[in-house]
Amino acid sequence: MSSCLKIGHRLLDDGQVISALVQYKLLDSLVGQVLLDEVIQEVPLSKEELFHILVGATDAPVPEDFESFLLQWCQHQGVQPDYFSAVMLRELRVQKFKQLQFADQVESEFLRIKPDLDQVEYSLIQLTNLKLAQELYFQLRDDGAEFSQLAQQYSLGRERESGGWISPAPFSTLPIAVAALFRSEQVGAIYGPVPVSDRFWIVRLEQFTSARLTEATRIDLVDRLYTQWLQSQVKRITETPGMISFQSSASE
Repeated sequence: MSSCLKIGHRLLDDGQVISALVQYKLLDSLVGQVLLDEVIQEVPLSKEELFHILVGATDAPVPEDFESFLLQWCQHQGVQPDYFSAVMLRELRVQKFKQLQFADQVESEFLRIKPDLDQVEYSLIQLTNLKLAQELYFQLRDDGAEFSQLAQQYSLGRERESGGWISPAPFSTLPIAVAALFRSEQVGAIYGPVPVSDRFWIVRLEQFTSARLTEATRIDLVDRLYTQWLQSQVKRITETPGMISFQSSASE
């Protein structure tokens, strides 16, 4: 007797589930999680660690009857014990694996990508008419025209609503040509017209903020390194002939 997956009013048999994984591009995610299971089973998670994570304190004594504590904790949180063991406990092992495997790489990774994490605030006018862009640039540079006024009057982007002002943005989100100009860190400098796609940008650097390795940044970088690692593992498996195949088993 074969099993079916019911989603709404639709029933999917084994073959349809496999087809859906491929069709909806979910197979790589499944492969990654299966590979991850093999890795995290070696990650130790003691009763002390688990208890301190669940209660949010490091100085509380671990109950002698730990199994009863877990059952009471699940009941209080409205969590089924099976779900805790299969999902929540697995996620805690994944998080510990991330720290064990990648935490000591954070500093070097931060230095490597810091230029992309630096942020700027700037003013922007976007135009499609090169001649008008040149005219406005000279008005701003030589005649002391108000950037916000010209942005509200002429800019074609949503920044016209804020007088051209763009809130803090990482360098990684800037067009390459604009990012290169802002690397000078000359606050108040006006540049343009800069070709960006089918438009011409006039920009003024308002503020440059150098990225710092904060706790939030550490967490983001650990996640980044973990994701890169997992993607490389999936790629290794999916590109190796014979490592993934669909097989049918005889029913008993």
